[in-house]
Amino acid sequence: MHELYNADTSMGSEMKLLVCFLVLISFVLSSCLKQQESITPIAPTMTIAEIQREALMRTVEEAGHAELSADAKATLEMSPDPRIFYLNVKYKINNIDVFQAANMPNSFEQLGHSFLQTMAKVVLAVSGPRQIDINDIDLTIPASLDLDRSIVKSIQVKRIFLTYNKDLDQNSDYAANFSFIDSLELSREVTVPKIGITNTLFLSYRKARNFCMYKCIQFDILEDNLIDLLKPNTNIKLKPNLSISSLPAINQLALDGEIQLRIGLLLPF
Repeated sequence: MHELYNADTSMGSEMKLLVCFLVLISFVLSSCLKQQESITPIAPTMTIAEIQREALMRTVEEAGHAELSADAKATLEMSPDPRIFYLNVKYKINNIDVFQAANMPNSFEQLGHSFLQTMAKVVLAVSGPRQIDINDIDLTIPASLDLDRSIVKSIQVKRIFLTYNKDLDQNSDYAANFSFIDSLELSREVTVPKIGITNTLFLSYRKARNFCMYKCIQFDILEDNLIDLLKPNTNIKLKPNLSISSLPAINQLALDGEIQLRIGLLLPF
């Protein structure tokens, strides 16, 4: 009987020890679970979309051989062709100087500068401090233009937009406007098989389609992919057809401009 009592007492002590041990383990595990571990990431976390955009922008810089400047706003979009994506570039120039060559590293912005200079030459030919020949005009492709044609598959001009320089307009009590221009067209010579040389309309402006109270000129672009025309250090001969109803109210013309380009680029992955 005494031995049985001692056995029961021993088993009770062991049970108490086991219970205490389990309670201790539960407490330790609970404390560990409640602890929050702080880890400082080596680099900022990026979403898949951000990683993809970074890769596409690297392709843009490769194709244009430089980063886009602060004057250019860029967006990306996919095309119906799964191998191609589009870079949409909006580029602005304040107080366009038609006699000064573009001084910028990115080839797409060089192109935008050349287009805006050419349009400004035609408008400034109506009146201005310097005489400009309006019979024929050259769209000058910069000698430094360096497009990677293994990547660049298309170049489209989506919008060309001219306004009076903001300071000039303000100083003239906002009297500056383009109501004196009835129409403006630029065409270029092309060779058509079995027909020969003919003119094709490159861009067009009509006063009847002006929707900004004549404070701007927005051209309709009639050609699509210009990639084959844009060769470094070449001139694309353009023939202007300008019709005016009067001389401009402001004799000293100064223009600001904006151009939007869409560039088709081969996907890097």
